[in-house]
Amino acid sequence: MLKRTVGSLALVLVSLGAILGVEILIAARREYLPTGPALEIGGRWGTASGTPLRLVVLGDSTAAGVGAGRPELSYPARLAAQLGDDGYRVDLSALGMSGAQTADVLAEQVPHAEALDPDLVFVGIGANDAIHVTPIDSVRRDMDEVLRRLRATGAAVVVAGAPDMHIEAFLEPLRSLSAWRGRMVEDAIASVARSQGVPVVPLRAVAGPRFAAKPRVYNSADELHPSAAGYGVWVDAILPVIRKALPAAPVG
Repeated sequence: MLKRTVGSLALVLVSLGAILGVEILIAARREYLPTGPALEIGGRWGTASGTPLRLVVLGDSTAAGVGAGRPELSYPARLAAQLGDDGYRVDLSALGMSGAQTADVLAEQVPHAEALDPDLVFVGIGANDAIHVTPIDSVRRDMDEVLRRLRATGAAVVVAGAPDMHIEAFLEPLRSLSAWRGRMVEDAIASVARSQGVPVVPLRAVAGPRFAAKPRVYNSADELHPSAAGYGVWVDAILPVIRKALPAAPVG
């Protein structure tokens, strides 16, 4: 009886592995939104009399605006516009790169951010760590160093980990496996951030249900990246946390 049970379990695991292998191949061969030419995201928002605020955004293809269509519809630009309306004179530098993982943020984006002498840094990363199965210990180690170095600049720092990774472009069970990995990466990033006193945006909790309710509205045509409307949902989640992280409200 035991041998029969073990044999059946082994057969199920082999079958599941084969299904996942096929689904990974299908996902890899799908056509996704092009990542080039990169959108030029940056500039100044707000009035000349506003409180100066150097905002730097680090991250992956979402920080680079893939799926937004136009630079002004990207989430970094929309955050800058909202803060400009709050009374800040915002100078935005968006350093996100398509395909970036946490290690890439540390190696390639943090040095640029340090040189910009920022007042506020937002880091949105984790989706590619989830998809490419980056070891969780590596995510924790790299994020710890990312935040340590950014905080050393004196800037206010806010972080968001992986969004809801229940990706419409993937078939089941790969879709659910991706969502599980996304939660693991999100938890790792959030725990490191909280250990350093860095505010965490509950991006998956806030945006995930809205994306699930209207996937055709909030996802791009590739069913992987957010649409312009989806990035608006992200801003709704990010902006309140950023506002609380800023040292003081502008005067006048």
